[in-house]
Amino acid sequence: MVNSDLDHFKINNSLIENLKDYFDEKSPFQGLGLKNLSNNYNWPRKGDFPSIESFSSIKILGNNNYEKNIFLKENSSKIWNEGSKFEIAKWVIDKWGGIRRNSIETIEKYINEIENKNYPSYIKGVASYSKILSFMNPEEFAIYDARVAISLNAIQLLSKSQSGLAFTYLKGRNNTLTLFRNSELTKTKNLIKNGWQEIPKNDCYSIYLNYLKIVNSYFPTSKLYELEMSLFADAESLADRYLKT
Repeated sequence: MVNSDLDHFKINNSLIENLKDYFDEKSPFQGLGLKNLSNNYNWPRKGDFPSIESFSSIKILGNNNYEKNIFLKENSSKIWNEGSKFEIAKWVIDKWGGIRRNSIETIEKYINEIENKNYPSYIKGVASYSKILSFMNPEEFAIYDARVAISLNAIQLLSKSQSGLAFTYLKGRNNTLTLFRNSELTKTKNLIKNGWQEIPKNDCYSIYLNYLKIVNSYFPTSKLYELEMSLFADAESLADRYLKT
């Protein structure tokens, strides 16, 4: 796993409780969280689920995109180990993830680091390389992207946390998420002014993984990737709920 610890941070029990409430659909998170994941998760948003037949003999099964993504998560480690690393990584980032700005050199750099177990944890490119890590081993790694970052902060804000952790925002194109990110009250500098602790950007992914695994221990029947998928799926709803307050 990513080499990280929480030495710089006293464990934030408030964050853990906030996340537990969210995943368990407690107020103010009705209609969200793990119990509603199958209804709320929809990716890709447009078009058919991208094919993997160019690098794998496994046929993706499922009646909808949620079921197909679960099937993919359940089989991704096998696909990664049997196929062309570059083809798979490019598919994961570009075709499935919808991020098309990575050069061949950048993708090869991520693969080289991952194959040498020098797992990246820096903030630059985290939305891309975390997809590869999660595909390679969804039991140990989860995706961190613009939607997940918004959800982590929105959950704490909706919970009225007085001592939150300010997770690093990433750029995104969604209008609701942009409104949330640009709101004065949600800006990192103002969260810190209100008593939150800023996470050093290059520690953000490692710390996110640590907390997600801690919270996952309270939901033993759920997989790490289901928690991450929930955060991804509910980003707009969480942002909108906070903006309306």
